Amino acid sequence: MAILLCKFTDTENISSPPKSFFENLFVNRGTGGLNDYWSDSSQGNIDLNGSQVFDWKVSDQTLAEFLQDRPTRWDKIVTAISTFALDTSKYAGVVAIYNVNVKDGGNSGIGVLAGPVDWNVTFLGHETGHVFGLQHSFDQSTRLKETWSSPGEYYDMYDIMSAMNVYTGNHPQFGSYGPLLNAPNLERMSWLDPSRVWTQINPNNSSRTLDVVSLGHREIPGYQVIKIADLYIEFRTQDKWDIGINRPAILIHKMAGANSVIMASDKTYFINDWQPGQIYGPSDAEWMIHGGLRIYIDSFDLVNNKARISFSHRPDPVPPDGPNQPDWHIYERFLRDYTVVEREVSQLHKEIFNTTKEVFEARKELLQTRQELLTINTELSEIKGLVQKRK
Repeated sequence: MAILLCKFTDTENISSPPKSFFENLFVNRGTGGLNDYWSDSSQGNIDLNGSQVFDWKVSDQTLAEFLQDRPTRWDKIVTAISTFALDTSKYAGVVAIYNVNVKDGGNSGIGVLAGPVDWNVTFLGHETGHVFGLQHSFDQSTRLKETWSSPGEYYDMYDIMSAMNVYTGNHPQFGSYGPLLNAPNLERMSWLDPSRVWTQINPNNSSRTLDVVSLGHREIPGYQVIKIADLYIEFRTQDKWDIGINRPAILIHKMAGANSVIMASDKTYFINDWQPGQIYGPSDAEWMIHGGLRIYIDSFDLVNNKARISFSHRPDPVPPDGPNQPDWHIYERFLRDYTVVEREVSQLHKEIFNTTKEVFEARKELLQTRQELLTINTELSEIKGLVQKRK
């Protein structure tokens, strides 16, 4: 990539990082910069070796003239290209760096536009990801991150293609970094080693228990991704580029065209990770009546950076006649009654939890009151002692 450092006639005296800062941010290895990020996040398939940083150059315009004459993001990138008379055919992409805010930072075509607030690995990782061909990631919600975004867009907080609404770490020089690229995006880019992916496209009437290695630890042997039907299962740990995630987690994704979608464990509270003891798939009642695929999150081994999951598939036990068979009403009634009981038990669990919480708070208040009484008794004893001395 070509990284072009640009100033204006009225901003050339503003203090700006030297060329070496951007070489560490974009090109040099072992710095925690973008080259390290893409080498790791692509599973070693791409890097930014051979990229070139072009030192600060002053354009022939003031900032105000530039903003008036260059209304679009691509116009602003093209101006940088023209300032350096760059032959873009020699590079996979261009990053136009300005030393002041020129508004509308982001990707356009083969280019990325960036001002001072954008000089971090998370933003640049996301936008160069677009240059490589990646698209935004989604969750299952109808939330709008921006007025112009689609429902659920930018809400996979475990994937770089939802930046800047993601879990991040903080680099002492380069600010925010991470997270990794998720499994379905890796496969879409052909960056997953097929030998590290356990696949079963048609899981009919089968069961299996498998270990999955943390996606950020490709040095550990074993499967990094489990693919069952159209589901991608991966394990994330709180380290390296994923240091900012809120806890170790199993993630489950699907693809919708060119976009990945993360599956929620709790759609009401927008919880998109999966923890030991949770089950993806139909409820007990639905699974008993209609069968289907269930995925069990069994355990996390954080010492060895592995998780264990199991899956089980039952074919639909209902005869193919469906509603036309004589005893269909029995299945329907059982499913309805079981679902009602299941819902009531769930509600009861919530009420027990809330009651336990209230009891705990009441006990806490009683202990506090008791402490206050002890303090008062101590003070009374001291007063009594003083009175007796005066007598």
